Amino acid sequence: MEYAGRGDAARTMALLWEGVPVPRRGPRQRLDLPRIVDAAIAEADRAGPAALSMRALAEVLGVGAASLYTYVPGKAELLELMVDRVAGSQPLPTSDAGWRAGLHDLATSDLAAFRAHPWLLQVATSRTVFGPNVITRYDAALALLEGHGLAAIDVVQCVAAVESYARGAAAAVVEAEQAPVQTGSSDDEWWELRAPLLDERMNGRFPRLDALAEAGAFAVSDSTPPYTLQRALDRFAFGLDLVLDSIADRIATARA
Repeated sequence: MEYAGRGDAARTMALLWEGVPVPRRGPRQRLDLPRIVDAAIAEADRAGPAALSMRALAEVLGVGAASLYTYVPGKAELLELMVDRVAGSQPLPTSDAGWRAGLHDLATSDLAAFRAHPWLLQVATSRTVFGPNVITRYDAALALLEGHGLAAIDVVQCVAAVESYARGAAAAVVEAEQAPVQTGSSDDEWWELRAPLLDERMNGRFPRLDALAEAGAFAVSDSTPPYTLQRALDRFAFGLDLVLDSIADRIATARA
């Protein structure tokens, strides 16, 4: 697990909010901060955040490591820039279609980000990245619940509940999506080897499970993607509705 907040606080905040000053004189710089951060994100997408190093990134960018350090002090600061950069690429939730649709969009865009950048799931969230994009997105999420009678702490906790749910459920989606590559076998190959062995051992010993299976409890909404991936996506959608239903009940109670 990678942790934000390990770098120099003053340097990190300056890079997040002000970037790297561009010299008014002298030769044109070969690099700029967005290009460095985008390259770091691409490397993390390819090999994960643990494999990312300043030296390896410098090689990708075709510069010396010393040159790279003139832009970013180290990997700790770079990691926070990467997280904020991804947040800036996500759409801001709006209340145009109501608070529920806005929170639904917040969660589904989080899911899309985790699928596009699985390394985000390896960055701990206990210490927030205080970048402009992260905070702008968070502020927009809080605004969805304004004017609905919720106590201030409930507004914050409801948004946290949606974000925490999205992260946890997205992990299952990403795991299912990566399984064929990581294991070297497809869902069908995995199941074909195990299904007959499982049937032999279950052999009617679990009637409740058999009855639920017969009633369609393990069906998925679309048979086109691999089964385990679609099951994870269906569970994401179902669980998100449960979370939003709970928030709706809390709003109704606050208004009563």
